[in-house]
Amino acid sequence: MCQDAHRLLPFAHKLYGCDGRWWDAYNGVPEFEGEKWSTHGDAKGNNDKREAAERYGLNLVRGRREDGFSTDPEFIHYGDCSGFQAINLAILLGSTYIVLVGFNMGGKGHFFGNHPNGLFNQDNYAQWVPHFDKAAAMLEGVTIINATPDTALHSFPELPLDEALRNHSLHWNRPVINTGTG
Repeated sequence: MCQDAHRLLPFAHKLYGCDGRWWDAYNGVPEFEGEKWSTHGDAKGNNDKREAAERYGLNLVRGRREDGFSTDPEFIHYGDCSGFQAINLAILLGSTYIVLVGFNMGGKGHFFGNHPNGLFNQDNYAQWVPHFDKAAAMLEGVTIINATPDTALHSFPELPLDEALRNHSLHWNRPVINTGTG
């Protein structure tokens, strides 16, 4: 998300960021009181965040480049973006109803604006959509609702945010996860 992630969803239980540079740029978001998560490692030994985890108190989950969302509690699948990874983490932590906010995927930049200089600002969000399409086709036992207005991500049912939240209040005992970068 952005430097103010803890202010956008102050009731969030978890904050996810896949980019080590993001954690460094925001000094680990010390104001955030929930759990902080990131990925660590892949089959080639890339993405080592052990030092960042120690500095910022991050919980680490290993990542793999595979289709769909992982059901193996030891790994999440990358899907090439932090939003995909945060969804996968939520699934592994037991969420069965997930509401997406800020997943415009329309090439308009991040919904919160650009990251500051030195951090990656995606300009081709459309390349991420096929990962979500594949994951949606493979998804079982989890409902994902996209509550993002003017979204280009049509992999999941779409509802206005108030309706998505009002109709499914029984699911509020599950984690609320901010995504750190995308």
